[in-house]
Amino acid sequence: MKYAWIQDDKIRDICQGGEPSEHYHPDIAAFYTTQVPDDAVNGDGWVNGALVKPIVFEPKQEPVFWTAEDIRKGLTLAERVKWDNDKSDEIKTAKVELSISNFKAKVQEVLDMLVASGDISQASATAILAKTNETAIPVSGA
Repeated sequence: MKYAWIQDDKIRDICQGGEPSEHYHPDIAAFYTTQVPDDAVNGDGWVNGALVKPIVFEPKQEPVFWTAEDIRKGLTLAERVKWDNDKSDEIKTAKVELSISNFKAKVQEVLDMLVASGDISQASATAILAKTNETAIPVSGA
């Protein structure tokens, strides 16, 4: 057990070495009146004689989606010509698929299809995912 200075139901400070009177001026040592468990740290709560650890909220990872324009931006000039002119059934299907679902798993599937059909290169697919991961639009309210 350690001695702590409790203020407003929070541990303001913990004496790190035994009796507070051995480490602080008597006017300061007078504030270290409460024994707390060894796992207590400054900033923890102390409510009704019990240690209360703060709740740590992890930031929610926003899902990300890609637009057809995000994909188009990652294509070479020759690939954009094919894309803009719907030169293959796979490109037509890709645009339809992206209008229905455009989260990473679906985009990866669409890019794999376009690579397999020869409409885009693997280098373009990799660049699209890498670049778009930084700039893709977060979905609000998800």
